Amino acid sequence: MSHRLACVFAHPDDETFAVGGTIARYASQGIKCDLFCATDGDAGRSSGVPVSSRAELAALRRNELHAAASALGIGDVVLAGHPDGALAQVDANSLIGEIVVFLRRVRPTVVLSFGPEGAPTGHRDHRVISRAATAAFFLSGIRTEYSDQLSGGLEPHCPSRLFYVAWEPPPPEAQLKLESVRATAAIAITPWHLQKMAAFNAHTTQRDHHDRFVGLGLTANEYFALAAGVPQPHAMINDLFEGLDGP
Repeated sequence: MSHRLACVFAHPDDETFAVGGTIARYASQGIKCDLFCATDGDAGRSSGVPVSSRAELAALRRNELHAAASALGIGDVVLAGHPDGALAQVDANSLIGEIVVFLRRVRPTVVLSFGPEGAPTGHRDHRVISRAATAAFFLSGIRTEYSDQLSGGLEPHCPSRLFYVAWEPPPPEAQLKLESVRATAAIAITPWHLQKMAAFNAHTTQRDHHDRFVGLGLTANEYFALAAGVPQPHAMINDLFEGLDGP
């Protein structure tokens, strides 16, 4: 069995800020990674890039995401186009169903998403996508769920593990003070900093966050918390696929 990774996030740039080094690392090992992005990120600022409307910003951020995905080695990118900043207003059943279809199509071994605290920023969209990704992780393997979409060869699929993005406890002076679900995996990413930085640079409308990205994103490790699925062979692992069958 060949392993495969799937990421489920809320905005263009989440994939780079949160897990860019991990994606680049596994892509360098020949492990395919696919991305579901719930919004176009059209409610954010443009870092001085001139835009005339939210629609123009959305188009720009979609293009930036595809460029960043290429830099990291991501394969398929699904952009659901839901409203940025208002993901909680989207029908939850429909959003979960879209992720179920994504998981059944790309058939990952491991799924990555935000934890229930919504990443270090606690963004409301991050919290929503965490709940939806968690539900979809379980429902994608149940034939009687979203059965109307089981056609054209699309069969139920049970990913082996779901991991939430995690991080080390912030020091008292940290600007972002939220704590995460306790980490159970530390993925070394230093050799892939250049790719992660290239992906950040592709997100031109986020360049105002450069200093924060360098300080918080170019770390020695990216951390994850096992949320569901096959138990880890150790309390802390350095490979998301450790203990699973396959290469």
